[in-house]
Amino acid sequence: MTHLLLIDDETTTRLVMAGRLKKAGFEVTSADSGAQGIALARDTRFDLIVVDATLKSGIGGIEVVRRLRQHPRNFGVPVVLTGKGSNREELAAGYEAGADTCLLKSDMSLLEHVLKVFLRKKAELDEVLGIQRTLAEQNRRMQAERSTAAVAPAKSARKSLGAAPPSPIVARPDGVLVVDDEGLVRTADRGAADLFGLEVEGRGLGKLAPSSGLEAFARDASVDPRDGLRFDLPSRNGRAARSILASVVPLANRPGEQVGERIVLLVDLAQRKVANETARLAEYTLPRQQLPALLEVARLAYGLSSLVGSSTAMGRIRNEVRELCDSAEPVLLVGEAGSGREHIARALHFCGANSGHPFLAVACSSLSPENLECELFGSVRGAFDGAVDRPGALQLGKGTVFVEDIEQLPLGPQRKLLRALREGVVTRAGSERAEATEMRIVASTRVDLNQAVAAGSFDVELLRALAASVIVVPPLRERSEDFEPLVAHLLRLAAAGRARLELAPAALECLRAHGWPGNVAELKAALERAARRTDGFTIELKHLSAVLRDGGSAVEDVEISPTRPARPASRPAGMQPVMSAKPTQLVPAAAPAGAFGQRPGEIGADDPISLDHYERKCLERALAATGNDKLKAAKLLKVGKSTLYRKLKRYEIA
Repeated sequence: MTHLLLIDDETTTRLVMAGRLKKAGFEVTSADSGAQGIALARDTRFDLIVVDATLKSGIGGIEVVRRLRQHPRNFGVPVVLTGKGSNREELAAGYEAGADTCLLKSDMSLLEHVLKVFLRKKAELDEVLGIQRTLAEQNRRMQAERSTAAVAPAKSARKSLGAAPPSPIVARPDGVLVVDDEGLVRTADRGAADLFGLEVEGRGLGKLAPSSGLEAFARDASVDPRDGLRFDLPSRNGRAARSILASVVPLANRPGEQVGERIVLLVDLAQRKVANETARLAEYTLPRQQLPALLEVARLAYGLSSLVGSSTAMGRIRNEVRELCDSAEPVLLVGEAGSGREHIARALHFCGANSGHPFLAVACSSLSPENLECELFGSVRGAFDGAVDRPGALQLGKGTVFVEDIEQLPLGPQRKLLRALREGVVTRAGSERAEATEMRIVASTRVDLNQAVAAGSFDVELLRALAASVIVVPPLRERSEDFEPLVAHLLRLAAAGRARLELAPAALECLRAHGWPGNVAELKAALERAARRTDGFTIELKHLSAVLRDGGSAVEDVEISPTRPARPASRPAGMQPVMSAKPTQLVPAAAPAGAFGQRPGEIGADDPISLDHYERKCLERALAATGNDKLKAAKLLKVGKSTLYRKLKRYEIA
């Protein structure tokens, strides 16, 4: 029988719906509050969950849906949100929280049919998951049988010869060969073919691994097994070079009998190191059973709908993310600090086909050059004091590596990163051996990389490689039409379990008047602080910080706005890489020096079209009109005194 959880705090409605659903053949468990329903869903796996959107006591219906979706036990369980006709907007918000469908209580005649449809979908999903589990178990058994079949002859031979058992590293080989007395391969498993990158049966060991000594090593194992031959396989057919450890076990029916065939056990040392490191890290990570639910939450949190805004610039960014999310090519995000570059990078990852693989962020500005290189490319023991064998971010799967503030990356690692982009290989610190990488690189910068190239601090070839796909992220002050939708979105995130959180008109006007040099990150932090200061559902002006109420900047002593040239809403032609001897031109050239007029505040026809330029002119005009009285100029411009001083300092106006 189908087990259904009904969460509704109206006694009459709950009893009527429970009775109706029981007649329809459902086993119904009722909860009279959101907290009780969440607790029941954590302890018991239900087939369906029905939640009332208008829960009045405790946690609201939308938040109940959100918390149900966050718990791994409820992965794949359909959630239906019900409500009255007066709360259609709240029902619509239910989809964003994770509800599968929303129904008005006036349409309860459809409830039974809707639940049956979702039950059918859930049964199909359970069937697919069951098939996946069966296939995974079959694959595990096949791998175990293959390993047993490869190791059993070796154990038999060692036992007959009185030799010690094989070492643990060889007990689970990555490839197995059976060779005859002349060194020709008679049989090989799929792992061996994958290691060599070609068909191996019928070939001699001398041709498979030239200059490695493998053929002589196998031939000399005529009586006792031999362990410990290490050699490198050269790159072939686009595959990176590999370091191999080989062991040979001679086969004989009885002691003293002439050996005809030998088993060669091969271990990929690079793969084994990564596997060991991954296994070590897995001790501190979440159980695999929780990953599907958390992945689904990440896809919702970083989907295209999370790129909030109705401006032309945000529409362009959503379109570019949609076009690039399934691509493997690198992407460069250009924008100021706090403008949402990392969020866009995560959207590129979680909206794409590789969302099940890791997303790793590396902040270039917060690491020393040595640690930064190890974080990206890995290291080998002895590379420097305290170095250990460990893989880098570029060697941990097929996901995405977000290189934040790439202009801070030293030139040496820049060239290694360029090789990873061009050849798909990386070299660990302290090593000369290339290892394959399949991670996608998304980089961000807050400066004009053309100027960095001209200054000699950035590699021009790396710039050309990254400039194939560029997303320009505008600062918050340049997209005023996105302000209110963004505030509403951030308020929902800052609600912290409350059914709703609103801004009083005076508070909204105060926020709108602020310059937001820290962009979206500063706005989010301000709303979170205000939300913590209020126990109700409305943020008043008094809940905002003093610097916001006084019209100042929350980061007065930190200049975080880089020099920006003018930029149209869509990507200009200059954003495309210019493959010539000159540096790649990512953005239009800055305004020429000396373009300002002779009289303060005057804007001429030859002045560049630039908000920075116009803002400077406005400041000069206000100072001229007030006789250089900065307090009067601030009142004339309707900004706080600290904001005026910050802007004067930025534009070097005395």
